[in-house]
Amino acid sequence: MRVKIVSYSILIFFITLVQSTVLDNIAIYNVKPNLLMVFIVSVALLGSNVEGAVVGFICGLVQDMVSGGPIGFYALLGLYLGFAIGSINERLYRENVLVTIIVTFISTVVYEFSVYFLSYFEKGSLQLVYPFTHVILPEAVYNSVVSIFIFIIILKIKRRSEKVAKDSRRY
Repeated sequence: MRVKIVSYSILIFFITLVQSTVLDNIAIYNVKPNLLMVFIVSVALLGSNVEGAVVGFICGLVQDMVSGGPIGFYALLGLYLGFAIGSINERLYRENVLVTIIVTFISTVVYEFSVYFLSYFEKGSLQLVYPFTHVILPEAVYNSVVSIFIFIIILKIKRRSEKVAKDSRRY
């Protein structure tokens, strides 16, 4: 468990650093991937609903702090996303990359649509077509491609953590 907590903490720090600095320079059509959301989906797919919710809440808090918006907005969205993905993961083959790509695509569409809807709820007019076609769908494709690499890293961390836990129980 310690290996997993330390690894996730380092990975959250590194992902936040990359997302807030490097990805601004490699945005495609002004769309950049949401690495923290992909991290939440990958952890929730490989773990339980509680693990997904906790990681989602922590990643959301980190994203709240980096974005400069009100604290708690992304934390709640991350919590709900991690819990929802963690709840359905028992019905899916967890260690399949194709499942991760599909779940990441669907999660990105739902997550970003929720962010758009809740952010612009007070403004009166919601335009659904333009943000969906120019921001949400390209980001979903981008996140799905990036999810392959993040999923492999999370899978290695999970296997290493299980190996350490198994070795410690041997004696």
